[in-house]
Amino acid sequence: MDYYKILKFNRLIKNDRLKILGFGILFLLRRRHLNIFLDPVLNCNFRCLMCHFSDPDFKPEKDKLKIDDIDILAKKYFRYALRVQIGCAAEPTIFLHNEKIIYEAKKYKVPYVSLTTNASLLNYAKINQYFSAGLDEIIISMHGFSKEIYEKMMPGAKIEHLHQVLSDISELKKSFPSVKLRLNFTLNPDNLDDLINLKYYLDNYNIDIVQIRPLRKLGNTAYSDFDIKRIQTKYSIIIEEIEKECKQRGVVTLITKELPDEKIYRNKVDIANYTYCYLSPIQMRELTKNNLSYYKIMKQNGIYKKIFKDIFINSNDIYQSDVRFGNYDVNI
Repeated sequence: MDYYKILKFNRLIKNDRLKILGFGILFLLRRRHLNIFLDPVLNCNFRCLMCHFSDPDFKPEKDKLKIDDIDILAKKYFRYALRVQIGCAAEPTIFLHNEKIIYEAKKYKVPYVSLTTNASLLNYAKINQYFSAGLDEIIISMHGFSKEIYEKMMPGAKIEHLHQVLSDISELKKSFPSVKLRLNFTLNPDNLDDLINLKYYLDNYNIDIVQIRPLRKLGNTAYSDFDIKRIQTKYSIIIEEIEKECKQRGVVTLITKELPDEKIYRNKVDIANYTYCYLSPIQMRELTKNNLSYYKIMKQNGIYKKIFKDIFINSNDIYQSDVRFGNYDVNI
């Protein structure tokens, strides 16, 4: 399955009511429709400046998934997933059993399994284990391409280790050619100029996808300059060149063209309200309490009534967004 073609198709269809109707049909027929974001732990070994983990008052959740939890989540959810992404709001490689998550996802025939990481705990052997278990995509989060900016934005990170990991991934991709390597770059006014150094990575590593997204204010963080709208003109010039460079190389880009104001708004009638599924040790505790199947939970929450209202009754009024917002163009 080409997940990015599905993303592009989703972006091309502007009518969310039509998408929700499609979801309703898939749900009724018990076909795959979920985009699962799974955090096996809720902690991180870094305190990146733009992340809520950099808040000195933030207290990470200590719970983590148990081996048996993976079996339960897989049985309840994976059969309905188009994609499972391991790592969303935390660093998944702290967890020691990601291979099992990947294996279970593939056992339930999930078409696309990805893992998002800061790469600091990866090595050749671990990457090989992930690929051998069936991983489809590895996503490296980074907030700088030069040593100065990368290590400034991600305190504790060493760019030499990042380059070794990217080299290991590129080497292993020779044996696992279907696995995709994606770079996620979070933009702010202080790392804008560093985007020009992306070319070095494109020249030296086997990169398939590049995402450039603006920072969001997600709680208290060590970084405080959220006025990114002011860099729009310069940013537009830079990303135009990046898109051309990537297109020439066959690299898929996911780029937010219009930098948002500090507050971002989205439609209330939104397909993401149905397809986005977040799972973590917190959700696991709730699932253990009620022991209901995914379909019973959805029916108990009045899924059919919600679908009917969104298609035929509810207005498309806007409201302030949450962390699921993804306003980017997909270029393949």
